[in-house]
Amino acid sequence: MAKVVNVYHHHRKALVFQHVSELNFVQDAAELAKNLTLLRQRSWRLQQRMEELNERVQQQAEELWRAEVDVDMKLRACRGSCRVAVPFNIDHDAYWTLRGDAAQFDHRRSKQASPPRDIPQIKLRPVLVGPPPSKEYKQIPIVRSELLTQFEDIGQNQLFVEKSENDKPQES
Repeated sequence: MAKVVNVYHHHRKALVFQHVSELNFVQDAAELAKNLTLLRQRSWRLQQRMEELNERVQQQAEELWRAEVDVDMKLRACRGSCRVAVPFNIDHDAYWTLRGDAAQFDHRRSKQASPPRDIPQIKLRPVLVGPPPSKEYKQIPIVRSELLTQFEDIGQNQLFVEKSENDKPQES
């Protein structure tokens, strides 16, 4: 019985350490999933803001191009009646390049655009291992004095990934 007590205490330390590690792991995983979900939501909001700013840049480039065309037309009309005419040329290629770059940026962003989803959660589920210890076992004097109750107070758990309410959990 003394050997049983020693083995019990040795295994109990390992099992308690494993149990606490599992609980900490699940707690840390939940915190990481929460942080990652918040980061995804923030990233989504920033992506929406970038798209708004990209549209604004495109509108401003268009307005600038139109203003330069107006200036060019007025300068050409003024050449005959003005004392000094300043040479002015519109760089159409630069505007077309800017438009193309903005459209390409917008196209790349639209491919990646998808609303954020929640991160799957790692959870613990209790596992039933068998019948509880018998009354006869609990009546043995050394079992009562050393509290050898076959690890009744340490629950056995199974890790699983909870994707969503509609999906079934994946066991690991």
